[in-house]
Amino acid sequence: MADITLWLPERDTVTHQALGKAAEECGELTQILARCIIQGIEGRDPKTGQPNRERLAEELADVDAAISWLFELLDLDIETHNARSDRKLTGFREWADMIKGSPAE
Repeated sequence: MADITLWLPERDTVTHQALGKAAEECGELTQILARCIIQGIEGRDPKTGQPNRERLAEELADVDAAISWLFELLDLDIETHNARSDRKLTGFREWADMIKGSPAE
């Protein structure tokens, strides 16, 4: 049995583009997240002077839009998404509380 399978690109042009756009927006978000880690959330882009906090908000909005478009375009189950998102957010808040209570903080 071969470990290699045939992969073909997404055939629907709009779906293909929406997936690509979501990946692009996620990449841009990754870049500003790294900048915030390295320079701090209150830092600024050395070329443009734009605050990292402002750029982060923009990229988060772009990713949110790309995700919303995929849910709409692909007719994904928004109720499952909302339930999972709520569970994750609750977990993130619990995690933050644990971090705040740790000796390293």
